[in-house]
Amino acid sequence: MERPDASGKINSLDNGQERSIDPGRFTALRRLASDESRRFVLSLGGGGVPALCGNTALVELLEALDLREHVAEIWGTSAGAIVGGAWATGTKAAGLLAILRALREHGVTDVDWLRVARALFLRPFGASLPDAILRGRRCYQAMTDGLAVDTFEECEIPFRCIACTDDQNGTRRVFREGPLAPAISASMSLPGILLPRDEAGRPCHGFLDGGLVEKTPLYSPVADHTRLGDGRELVILGTYFGVQTNYNAISHGFIDRFMVTIDALADHLWEHQEQAARRQPGVTILLLNAHLDPSTIHFDFSRIDHNVERARAAFADQVQDARIALTIGASCEPRTTACPI
Repeated sequence: MERPDASGKINSLDNGQERSIDPGRFTALRRLASDESRRFVLSLGGGGVPALCGNTALVELLEALDLREHVAEIWGTSAGAIVGGAWATGTKAAGLLAILRALREHGVTDVDWLRVARALFLRPFGASLPDAILRGRRCYQAMTDGLAVDTFEECEIPFRCIACTDDQNGTRRVFREGPLAPAISASMSLPGILLPRDEAGRPCHGFLDGGLVEKTPLYSPVADHTRLGDGRELVILGTYFGVQTNYNAISHGFIDRFMVTIDALADHLWEHQEQAARRQPGVTILLLNAHLDPSTIHFDFSRIDHNVERARAAFADQVQDARIALTIGASCEPRTTACPI
């Protein structure tokens, strides 16, 4: 619940604690977003539970600053697709946070231990190992619970999400039309961990996690903007959750060790894409890093509120006037740049 107090500050109520956000600290961001000569795009990166928490914190901040109406388009990869897709359909940050808290209570790592054990036991006799070790029912249900509409065309804000084809080419696939649920499911389908689901909600094949080809959408939104021939300046506000910020600590178990490796490879590719996006003329990139606890791991929902609060504070600091002025100048003149992190 948000409301201005007598001083003009915005008060929001979260988990019984009231917080105040002073809109006067964010005039540069508000000017960038609301300027009709610019196209303001939100890009939400992947990275497991830390990305779910961080992206939820960012959209909450945008709501508090009344900037939702100025977002021209939302892009998302993996966890960013979950949050971005839900927010594009009209689900507010408070609803997303409630879903995350529910996952904390019920868990998401629904491993089919019987099937895995049977496959391992019968492996010497030719049995195949499962394509994914998680059933994915809880994760899929939580994702669909956040969608207020069923299709891309019904979204309040245009939405795009990224997946990777699971053929020998491993190409980038941008979803922008049709049913939302299978597209977002494709974007978050971790190889060997979680299968995508079809329109009927059944496990299927065809795609891998979008983080394998573009961990935070930057290259694709810039290319799309160029293809559309939109003459306005492009402003991308993006989130990035990298190995060095979330996974320095020793990981625990097969899933986390596997995901650390996948993340490291994805980060290496994404760095080149980021550089390519930043070289494009007429583009301003504000890239935010939540700097979450290094011990946070992909499927650990036990510290949801802690991570959201940390991300909320980090993002509020990174988009306040002083930081943006240092990055792109006090006048907010457009140019290709990135927010220091």
